[in-house]
Amino acid sequence: MKNLLKISLIAASLVCHLGNAQSQKNTEKQSSSKDRTGISVTIYNKNLALINEIRTLDLEEGVNLIALKDVSAQIRPETSNLVAIKGDDFSLLEQNFDFDLLTPEAMLNKAIGHEIEVITINPTTNQETREKAIVLSNNSGVILKYTNEKGESRLETGFKGRFAFTKVPEGLRESPTLSIQLQTQTAGIRDVQLSYLTGGLNWRADYVATLADDEKTLDLAGWVTLTNQSGTRFDDATLQLVAGDVNQVKDNVYDQGRVKYASSRIALKGGEALMQQETLFDYHLYTLPRLTSLLNNQTKQVALLSANDVPVMKEYRFDTSNRGYFIERYK
Repeated sequence: MKNLLKISLIAASLVCHLGNAQSQKNTEKQSSSKDRTGISVTIYNKNLALINEIRTLDLEEGVNLIALKDVSAQIRPETSNLVAIKGDDFSLLEQNFDFDLLTPEAMLNKAIGHEIEVITINPTTNQETREKAIVLSNNSGVILKYTNEKGESRLETGFKGRFAFTKVPEGLRESPTLSIQLQTQTAGIRDVQLSYLTGGLNWRADYVATLADDEKTLDLAGWVTLTNQSGTRFDDATLQLVAGDVNQVKDNVYDQGRVKYASSRIALKGGEALMQQETLFDYHLYTLPRLTSLLNNQTKQVALLSANDVPVMKEYRFDTSNRGYFIERYK
């Protein structure tokens, strides 16, 4: 009898432990852009950028489920990397990129087969009516099933009104989210670094030259034009630009990158460089010496250089490279 009681206590303890573990696993902690303590954005050519951000996380002992919100909507999840830079280390168990965003259409689709509240307004009396209905379908329009007190059902389409939901359907996110499941031996605050590659960020150099009236000098202004269509914003970021094509591994294809920008274009006599330049192998790195913010769906121009009274000389050139074409044409 004592052995049976002991076995029962052990079984109850295991059930309690598993229940606590499951409860801990299902408790998700949110980490948004407000938890960032630093972020750097390095933009390459051909719609490619590297994001490095520092966040502060409060972890519990054991398994933690963390929702890293406000990441790029064009993130390449296979390139993401999360490491501890302050505090005890942890082990990554699983990561998921959730891009099923919260919209009225998505909420209605998730509600198919479930009951929601339907709100209509009588156009004559302006009186509001609330009824319960089950969403049967939402293909080219919503189909609702109503059931009255007598158990009689009716189907309606062509709905004009609005819907009320008791909760956010499972799996929907208000912004692109990287869900991380990790395990740590000790609880406490961690400073972590999240890095990943993403699309949606591009840059190019634009130059504006103003020729003097005597056509002997000009004033030159260089601008970096940045476009952010990544689906998220980057506030107070350290901005770096890389001139030169980065070689990316492709399936059974080796694509040798070629440098397209020469440093001599930036080094103008008497000019002022407004971005710091470094040369690394075949690439040129330009760093903005101050923080800047890149809003989503925004084109931003940042001063690259300026030069006044640059000496110029007018030349007239005759190109004979197509002479054969013209001779052939007028035979």
